[in-house]
Amino acid sequence: MAENSRWTLLFFLWMGTLTILSLLPSDQLEVKTPPIPHLDKWVHFVFYTIGMTLGALFLRARCHQKKKMNFALPAMAVALVSYGMVIEVLQGISDTDRSAEWGDVWANILGIVFGAGISVLLFRKVRAFNWGD
Repeated sequence: MAENSRWTLLFFLWMGTLTILSLLPSDQLEVKTPPIPHLDKWVHFVFYTIGMTLGALFLRARCHQKKKMNFALPAMAVALVSYGMVIEVLQGISDTDRSAEWGDVWANILGIVFGAGISVLLFRKVRAFNWGD
């Protein structure tokens, strides 16, 4: 499988999984969670860190010859913040036990920023992932 197809597939599979997990009623997930304070916010942070990192790799594979990293990463960040806000709105208007929370939005944003940092390190320090600008 070509590199750009692999990162495209992984990114969209991750986002599809994230969408399903975000919109399903939590009682249908049947996940036993340990008693960690603010676990929900940590999950948002980690999921969006992974989403941003995969999104950056997807963009690198698809358009690194056409777009500079300094344009592509902020564009992906804005797209993911917007996506996260839409998910929160959908949770708020749904009939499930889900609810919209500003804390989730902030956890998403922090995860996106952290994922962008990881991506920049990958693109600048790991030769195999060099963006080229």
